[in-house]
Amino acid sequence: MKFPKLFGKKKSDEDEDDDFEIDSDDLADVSDLDVDEDDLVGGPPVPSGAQPQHEADEEDDEDEEDDEEQMVGGTDELTNPFEGIEDDDEDLDDDDEYESDDGSSSKKKAILFAAVGAGVLLLSALGGVGWWLFSGTSEPASQVAAENTPGRVELAMPAPPGSLNAAGNGSTLNDLAGSDVPTAEAPVAEASASAMAEAAPAEAAQESVAATPMEAVAPVGGLNAMSSLNGLDGAQPGGGMVIPAVAAGSMSRIPDQPSAADQSQSLANAPVKALLEEKTGVGSLPKIGPNGVVSWQVYARPIDPSLTLPKIAIIIEGIGLSRQASLGAINKLPPEISMALSPYGRDLNDWVFRSRLAGHEVFMLLPMESDEFPMEDAGPLALDTRVQLVENQRRMDSVMAAAGGYVGLVTMMGSRFMKAEGQLRTVLKTVNDRGLMFIMGGNRARNDAAAIAQELKVVRAESDMYIDDIPRIQQIRTNLDKAESLARDRGKILVMARPYPVTIKSILDWVATLKDKGVALVPASAIAIIPEAAQ
Repeated sequence: MKFPKLFGKKKSDEDEDDDFEIDSDDLADVSDLDVDEDDLVGGPPVPSGAQPQHEADEEDDEDEEDDEEQMVGGTDELTNPFEGIEDDDEDLDDDDEYESDDGSSSKKKAILFAAVGAGVLLLSALGGVGWWLFSGTSEPASQVAAENTPGRVELAMPAPPGSLNAAGNGSTLNDLAGSDVPTAEAPVAEASASAMAEAAPAEAAQESVAATPMEAVAPVGGLNAMSSLNGLDGAQPGGGMVIPAVAAGSMSRIPDQPSAADQSQSLANAPVKALLEEKTGVGSLPKIGPNGVVSWQVYARPIDPSLTLPKIAIIIEGIGLSRQASLGAINKLPPEISMALSPYGRDLNDWVFRSRLAGHEVFMLLPMESDEFPMEDAGPLALDTRVQLVENQRRMDSVMAAAGGYVGLVTMMGSRFMKAEGQLRTVLKTVNDRGLMFIMGGNRARNDAAAIAQELKVVRAESDMYIDDIPRIQQIRTNLDKAESLARDRGKILVMARPYPVTIKSILDWVATLKDKGVALVPASAIAIIPEAAQ
């Protein structure tokens, strides 16, 4: 049976007649239905005026006979049961036309949606550019750059209210940096060596600091005031922020040595011109002076020759890298403790002067290649087994010319280079020819340096350990007690440390107990192994 189409073009009257044609297959399906006679007999009563059931049955029989005649003789409509197929083909063609129309409509819709999306993206981009242009400052770029002073903190976006960067009144770090809150400054001019000697002790050790106006973060007078990340005293215009390795406030509670204040233990001025050699392209290098005078004797801190107690020497390495740490070590530690300058520091001659003014003898660190490279990198001046002897000699000359007035060289790292006998022999010969003392620094290690130094008759010493490899008070005190025991067994011992505040405080506490222990604190030159030829 065919049903009328819901969609498509309007049908003609002939098509409508065809829709109601009865198919022979449909008639066969109807004839297969079983009708129970009981249902017909027991059906509902016939209403008054209606045709009796039996008469209706007779008429139905007559209709069925007429239908059979039509099936046999048939009218024109039923003669050909396939007559409606052509009409169906026409309907299919009509459907194809509608489908093509729907496809073109879908393409138009897709293009429309794409155009709308592109327009939205374009508007968003234009809005972002407009916000960036009109929300910024109207001041010229040069004026903005000029206002970025060392005490100013710049943030990319304002801090949200209630966050860590927001102040209680809703102002941000940028507002605080640009406010009129007064700052405390203590400028100190960098004077020459002679002017510094004449200056007051407090002024000689004073540093340039600038307090930050962020009082809620670092109160004035507190442990972190004017010294740490909050201080911003190392920032430079147009550059990044420099954070000091050690803050001044971390050592503010450690008193200075009286000898550093009154200069009662100061050593003679250095360097001595007679012990310097000018080398083209390098600078001033140490040399043996007239009558065999050598640097390791002239610049050493003298001790009582009658001292017979077990001796302990301590070297603080890395002076010149951190200003606060270097000043703390120089001014707060006893003059018997030696200082070792880093060749990577600035104004090393000034640090030599400061150290000797406080009574400390000075050494120079000599970087060497480590087995743990690149985890342990001694820097571009390090002596390296992978370069030629000429290059190593150039680097060594650069280290020795960095300052004058030091006793000798202290190895820095060097676990690999100290095993290269050929190159190490050249280095030790240079040290000996220039009248310097050679110290194998750090933790004691097995290498050929001691044997070669003895063969070449080099004045030498060897460190046993770093006392602050673990920078904790308890560990440092344990290592110092161990150093005491070794000093009693051997008669003398050398250890090394860094200028950490915890190290300085621990050493001072330990030094206060030495009078009752029968152990003497001496400079590093006092425990040197001196060959007979060098005496």
